[in-house]
Formats: sequence, C-alpha cells, structure tokens
Amino acid sequence: MTREDLEERFPKLKDSRYTIRSPEDPRYNCIAFAVGDQTQWWEHGARLCYWPPGVKEGDTLESWIRVFELCGYSKTEGSDLEAAAEKVVIYVDLDMTPTHVAKQSRSGVWMSKLGKGYDIEHESLDTLEGDQVDEYGIVAQLLKRTVA
Repeated sequence: MTREDLEERFPKLKDSRYTIRSPEDPRYNCIAFAVGDQTQWWEHGARLCYWPPGVKEGDTLESWIRVFELCGYSKTEGSDLEAAAEKVVIYVDLDMTPTHVAKQSRSGVWMSKLGKGYDIEHESLDTLEGDQVDEYGIVAQLLKRTVA
C-alpha cells in the first residue's frame, strides 16, 4: 500500500501530520497493538485468533472495553497526555460496533495499527474518524492504565 492509498482510505491524513512507523504486517491488529502484542491477531470468535478468556460477548463496545479492563485499563475522560498513564481509545461505527483502537504514546501522539497494514503515528484522534468505507467512525470510549 502506498502513502497515496493510505490517504485515500483516510482522507483526513492528507491535511495532517502523520508518520508511518512500520511495514505492513498481517500478524496482528489494532487491539493486539494497543496492548503490546505484535505476535497474534485479537478477534472474538475468529478461527486461529486470540481472544481473552472471560470475555464472552461478541463484537460489542462492552466486550472491547472488558478486554482492556482485563489488561489493567479503566474508563476515563479526556485524551490529554497524563504522566504515568497509558491511554487507549475505542472507535465505533454508526451502529456502535467497535472498529478500531488507537493508543497514546509517551510523547502524546496517537498510534494506530491499520488492520493488516501499517502502524502509524497521528496527532489527533479525529484524523481517523469518518463514515466513509474505511474510516473508523467516532471515538466512543477512552481508557487508561497507570504505568511506572
């Protein structure tokens, strides 16, 4: 995928500062990336994919929140950088079905694994928002966990 292809999928990237941080890699997705696992794809009910024990629900906002709670996160407000905290955000489509997770870096920029594609850094959460074919909808939930 070229940079132009990426900007066609996510039109707001054209007018923003973003950086591609990795080659395309189909082994892991945005959920795995957000929790620090670059070895496997995390998806409920999919063959040969990982899904945390204890999360029985299907592909719902509540189940994705539960996945992050099991990883030490709790719901929060505000996307500003906080010392000693890691933040993630869950995007949903118009039906409130989760579509994507981004995580905040220690410098405050947001990082996303775009499906089987690149890991990118983007300055704002709205860069990936939208209701076109590949855009991720809207930000529905912020979560954070304390880090040393």
